[in-house]
Amino acid sequence: MKLRIRHGIAAVAVGAVTLAAAGCTASAPAAPQVDPDAPVTITVGDLPSTQAEAARKGFLDAVDSFEEEHPNVTIETSETRWDNGSFSALVAGGTMPTVMSVPFTNTQQVIDNGQVADITGIVEPLGIVDRVNPDTLKQAQDDAGNVYGIPTSVDALGLIYNRQLFEQAGLDPDDPPATWDEVREAAKTITEKTGAPGYLQMTEEGQGGWIYTATVYSHGGTVEDPTGGEVTLDSPESVDALQTVHDMYWTDKSMGSTVLFSLKTLMQEYAAGRAGMFIAPVQTYEWLNNVYELDLSTIGATHVPQAGGEEGALLSGNVQMFNPKSTPEQLTAAAEWVDFYYFGKYTDEETAVANAKAIVADGGVVGLPGLSPLSPEAYDQYREWIADYINVDPAHFTGYTDSLTVIPLVPEPATRAQEVYADLAPTVQQALTDENADIPALVSDASSRIDRIISQG
Repeated sequence: MKLRIRHGIAAVAVGAVTLAAAGCTASAPAAPQVDPDAPVTITVGDLPSTQAEAARKGFLDAVDSFEEEHPNVTIETSETRWDNGSFSALVAGGTMPTVMSVPFTNTQQVIDNGQVADITGIVEPLGIVDRVNPDTLKQAQDDAGNVYGIPTSVDALGLIYNRQLFEQAGLDPDDPPATWDEVREAAKTITEKTGAPGYLQMTEEGQGGWIYTATVYSHGGTVEDPTGGEVTLDSPESVDALQTVHDMYWTDKSMGSTVLFSLKTLMQEYAAGRAGMFIAPVQTYEWLNNVYELDLSTIGATHVPQAGGEEGALLSGNVQMFNPKSTPEQLTAAAEWVDFYYFGKYTDEETAVANAKAIVADGGVVGLPGLSPLSPEAYDQYREWIADYINVDPAHFTGYTDSLTVIPLVPEPATRAQEVYADLAPTVQQALTDENADIPALVSDASSRIDRIISQG
């Protein structure tokens, strides 16, 4: 089987899916001379905050273990994480960690701007490239195939739904809605039968524009052309996407009375049984379990509803990228850290089993179905190793996992995606706060604003 990709983006893997082979680097630079025993200090970003105590401890324990295995390497940790407004200052000021996460939305931008290091000659000799899904790797490559990062997460948004509310409303939780028309009908039924909003949507800040973009894709539209050089938002598909949510709120009255939602507040509503469906990353399943200790059997996930065919689902993820001012020794140590921390639990049987066993003992989630940055072979091997500890019912994800080989995965806007998302949020809010909103005009105005944003390059 092969996944479907719109706009020529590389396919990504799930389960045993086999993908089209990606090209190797066209003119890979020679590996730099590296003294493997030289003392070296690196800074690694993305240290979880003190509010995420367990995750922070796991990160710091991994640092200790890595330093034991690499006695010449000293790791300094940093809570620095991606911020669209401050990244350039980090690079210019020399304070960017040796390695940190960059979202798919911005990898090409920072590559083009020369803000991250070319690590082709570092990661190929280490064998890391062989363990990464070759198509996902394209998110971290330039047109010549040179490697500027290591993808460590990839995800396609899905429709999260409350199986318990479906049952209470007389709906079949094993047959979730597949189209927007079906979502509208299911949402109305849930509201009528249970009193709970049948569907809610993120509307605040960048998350509001992010989800609106996903709904545009699901109607067959786009926000930018594949190069990010032209705005494509002003289209019938974008109008249909906004009109649908407007009508669900004002005509169907299946979205409750509150308009402003972030992912956090939406999860709170869902955990309290006050949301029938919402669009979000499938990893929301894990967050709901960890934060709210929700009964996992109530959570279902299927693909983002489509307009009627197989229009598209938004693809997102993160890449670990490297400070361009780092020495070859620092780049090598940082790449080894990424391989150790992000992939070790998947590519070493003893570590994979121990990690899965510990997560289960701690009440966590093991074996969440979905996309993987690993090569199909590595991912299948990992799932085989941890089979005894998987505690997620795959039947509750069938609609989602089956779709990954059918519905085209569409990458996020290529130019200034975070700014575009933030700018689109008020458009959605206006549609939900004004019953008489002129939807085509709202979309046209948003298109003009985005044109000014991407014209900045």
